[in-house]
Amino acid sequence: MSVVVCDASPLIILAKLDRLHLITDLLGNDVVVLQCVADEVLGERAGTLERQRLDGFLSTAATVTAFEDSDIVANALSVSDCYTLTYSIRNAADWLLVDERLMRRVTTEHGIAVMGFLGLLVGAANRGILTRAEAETLVRDAVGQHDLRISVALYQRVLDELQG
Repeated sequence: MSVVVCDASPLIILAKLDRLHLITDLLGNDVVVLQCVADEVLGERAGTLERQRLDGFLSTAATVTAFEDSDIVANALSVSDCYTLTYSIRNAADWLLVDERLMRRVTTEHGIAVMGFLGLLVGAANRGILTRAEAETLVRDAVGQHDLRISVALYQRVLDELQG
């Protein structure tokens, strides 16, 4: 069984799109979310519907774990990011679901597979969990309606892959 540790940004955008189930559908049922990440995603910036979706996912599909320790020293990362990286490395997670570039690099250096929000959508389309058209619509909605910030080149590359 694959252990999947989730960072905040993919959880937030998946909740906004009502697609949190894609995590377990694609990566497995052993999902871990650190308490600090849960606190972040359920915080005051979350909308009511987003918070309800996240709360439902966290209470039924994930194990929320209290962990506050870090072996990582990186001024460019938040304390929560350092905790998430340390937890993933110490517990030999199979996957870290994360969008932040520096976290992705550190994670892969430790032999942990990484996937971000866009990779999750492409993977779901490749496995038939979503149609390519559904995945493309979700990418467009994430960028256009939910403020997902990605480069134009990455946006086009993902759309090309989904259309191709």
